[in-house]
Amino acid sequence: MIAKINKTILNKIKNVAVSFRKIGKNIKRYREKRGMSQEVLAHKAGLTLSNLAKLEGGFSQNPTIGSLYPLAKILTGGSIDKLL
Repeated sequence: MIAKINKTILNKIKNVAVSFRKIGKNIKRYREKRGMSQEVLAHKAGLTLSNLAKLEGGFSQNPTIGSLYPLAKILTGGSIDKLL
């Protein structure tokens, strides 16, 4: 499934101009739109609550495909681009 992520999305993730705070705000916005707590989303995505909180707060300076893809799948139907 991860192999399906196109080159444009990978370039966006690698691009230093990507705002980590924006990613976090988007994760939080989609999570709240779905009525999920951080605890529930972290569990469903296979992340620790601490890691999810860091992502949402923009404190994770290296979000990986491995952490973003499960979140995107749950929150947006699989579109990492929507989180960026």
